[in-house]
Amino acid sequence: MKTQKRQGFTLIELLVVIAIIAILIGLLLPAVQKVREAAARMKCTNSLKQIGLALHSYHDANNMFPPGYTDGNTSLSSTPDNDVGPGWGWASYILPYIEQGNLFNQINFNAGIGVGNNATVSQQTVNIYLCPSDPNSQPCTLYFWNSSNSITVAHSNYVGCNGWIECFNGASGNPQPGTGSDGLNGTYGSAGVGLFYRNSRNTFASVTDGLSNTIIAGERSSNHSPSVWAGAIPQAMCPAWMATTPYTSPYTAPSSAPVGPNGSAYDNADYGEALVLAHCNQTHLPSADQPFFDPDTFYSYHTGGANFLFGDGSVHFLTRSIDPLTYQYLATIAGGEISTNW
Repeated sequence: MKTQKRQGFTLIELLVVIAIIAILIGLLLPAVQKVREAAARMKCTNSLKQIGLALHSYHDANNMFPPGYTDGNTSLSSTPDNDVGPGWGWASYILPYIEQGNLFNQINFNAGIGVGNNATVSQQTVNIYLCPSDPNSQPCTLYFWNSSNSITVAHSNYVGCNGWIECFNGASGNPQPGTGSDGLNGTYGSAGVGLFYRNSRNTFASVTDGLSNTIIAGERSSNHSPSVWAGAIPQAMCPAWMATTPYTSPYTAPSSAPVGPNGSAYDNADYGEALVLAHCNQTHLPSADQPFFDPDTFYSYHTGGANFLFGDGSVHFLTRSIDPLTYQYLATIAGGEISTNW
């Protein structure tokens, strides 16, 4: 009598195979995620390098760096709540040098960002201004102080360095002692100034601390606060999504924003200058604060820190364990500090 061969698997065998596959996936998935993040971080680095080359090319053509943003408010003692526009920022001025000349030629730099054809132009996504680690690459909707009006503009992941004073106090390029300094002691005036601020006209010669020792731009992730390439839109709010626990979802409208012990993301919002500028000092290390109440700082989706563009065109990944004073020193162009501890 012939014995009939058994076909297929038993239930136990099937479960064993499934368990083995699950273990293999569990082992492989973190490795795949690490590879993806490494690739994204490298692409982010390359984008910042191209931005650095564009800034140098702009300087060669114009004998100065582009302004942090342009505004009719020219008072060195005035804060950004008095800005009137047009507001076009540093990233808009270097468009021809990142192969975006056609987009640049459509901008009327004498008119506001949301006026006429400028409204359409400012919604155009520029891939070089996006970090691949950030999942929110779509245009963002911004709301205005004391108004129900809003404006939609293209997202960016890179903002210029305003110095170590909070941008509200440093926007004019003439920061003075007062609120907004994060409670830190230090010399104000030129010693607190970064490369970019309202109507800035800095040159290579302005960076007396040395181009290789000066941060001129860095990352801003959408989970922290919004940033745009177009410019500083007068009276537009730059909310701090991380001011609440749990975090407020990016681009949440004021009417839907949850309120925490320190208010909502909009209660902690800054003015339009924070859309294109950031400050860094010893109290706000890269990607370190949680929760985070200041929208005008550097943050990223990369693990442990963020990418920064330096004045010589080099890009460095600064970790959250960087020496706090060194980080603050790197933010200024003429602070007189010399530091190599990074």
